Order: sequence, then C-alpha cells, then structure tokens
Amino acid sequence: MRIAVRWESSYRYSQGVRLLHTELRVIPADGFGQRRINATLTLSPEAPLHQLRDGFGNAYHHVDFIQEIDEIHLALDAEVETEQPSEHSEPTPLMRHLFLAPTLRSPFDRAVTELCEGVPQNLDPIATGEAIASLLHERFGFEVGTTDVGSTALDLLEAGHGVCQDFAHLMLAALRMRGIPARYVSGYLAPHVGEAATPASHAWVQLLGPAGWHGLDPANDTQQDGRYVVTAIGRDYDDVPPVRGAFTGSAAEHWSTMVRVRSESGEQHQEQQQQ
Repeated sequence: MRIAVRWESSYRYSQGVRLLHTELRVIPADGFGQRRINATLTLSPEAPLHQLRDGFGNAYHHVDFIQEIDEIHLALDAEVETEQPSEHSEPTPLMRHLFLAPTLRSPFDRAVTELCEGVPQNLDPIATGEAIASLLHERFGFEVGTTDVGSTALDLLEAGHGVCQDFAHLMLAALRMRGIPARYVSGYLAPHVGEAATPASHAWVQLLGPAGWHGLDPANDTQQDGRYVVTAIGRDYDDVPPVRGAFTGSAAEHWSTMVRVRSESGEQHQEQQQQ
C-alpha cells in the first residue's frame, strides 16, 4: 500500500531562546518491512539538518538553532510503500536482552501478572500476543486526556483509560514478563474505507515470533498490516519520541501539531494543541 504522510509542528516561546537543540523521529523508516519512496523535511527558520542512526537502527535527524529565536515551524511530506515482506531479522543478544527487560514505562509488576492470568501459559508467542492484545482492548477504554506523555503502563491499569502509547506500554510489560521479546513501534496509521478518522500519530507493539517480528495493535485489537507506517522502534516511548529537544532560556513553550495520512483507503487527520 502506498501511503502519503503530512506532518507539521510549530513551537512558540514566550521570549527568545538560544542554543535550541532538536531531535526528530518523524520520517517514515526505509526498512523494518517497508520502503520509503521520498521524504522532505523543511524548517523555518532554516538550519542545517544532520542525519544520524541510533542504536536500534533508526535513522533520525538533529538540528541546532544557535541564534535567538521565538518560534520554529517543522514540516514533513513523505510517501512510503508498506506492501513489503515482513522483517525476519534476528536480534543480536544485546537487543534480545533489551527487548526482554523492564523499563520505567513498562515495569514488571504483580498487577500486570494478575491482569493476564487468564491468558494460557502454553500458547506460542503470536497467540499469546493476540490474546493479550484482545484482553487489553476489551478491558481498557481509549480516551484522550486521562493520561499524558509521561504516563506508564501502571497508570493505564489505574485509570482504566488511555491512548495508544499506554496500551503499547502495558502490552510490552505483559509480553516481556512471559519471556517474549517485544519492542515499541511509533509511526502513523491510515484508516480503512468508511472508517471515521482516528489519531494519525500512532504506537503499537512488535513481538518476536518464529518467523520474525510480528506487529500487533492492542488499542485497536488488530494485526499490523499495510495501513501501518513505521517511523522508529525502541524499548518504549522514551527511546523514540517524535520530537525531543532542549534550549537555553526560561521561556514558556507552546506547541501545536497536525498529522495527515492519505492512502488508497482514505484519509485521517489529527490536530493537537497545548497552551
């Protein structure tokens, strides 16, 4: 499936800031079972973009605004082909260890064990993942605003509602506690024909099965298919936030983000604002 992504983000500061360093993980990956056709990332004000690669194999960009600024605007236009063979790469021993270990976002906790105690222990990894994804989808509600960007899997357990990031973190903890390597995936999701638009920035889980990495989306209780566009993979959200940065100064920051995903199946659109 050929999918087009438009992503824009603006940051405004209550007063001028300097030495603004920003990392971007928003461009669809060229790999992880998909092919990037093209991608253009533009900045205002203009500044040199530097492409790097992190320890998980993700290509990302960083940019430094040295001069004093009070506003930046970032925009991405990209196309990707997702009808590629599944990724069959075997993780290195170090990566296997990392994808089996607890994190601050996906801690090992008795409450997670109790939640999943109805899932049989003798299932293969993919069947286990499917059962856990269905359980989380049935047990918890999708609701924006009950958790925030700093929430963990335990916050979803307590609140009973959350967003895709929270579902992914809880599923990661459940899988890893069963001894199944699993990784966090950030990206975009295009809708089916006739579906109402849902949030375009998305997160889901890939577990390691006998034939390689297998994607499951607990927030929607579906398998990863051609509608899913990968930007980056990691242990949890903290490894792959779309935008991360720091600046010198004491200004208040205000941001807005818009994501639009288009495919043969339709279009979805999301706007987020923070004051």
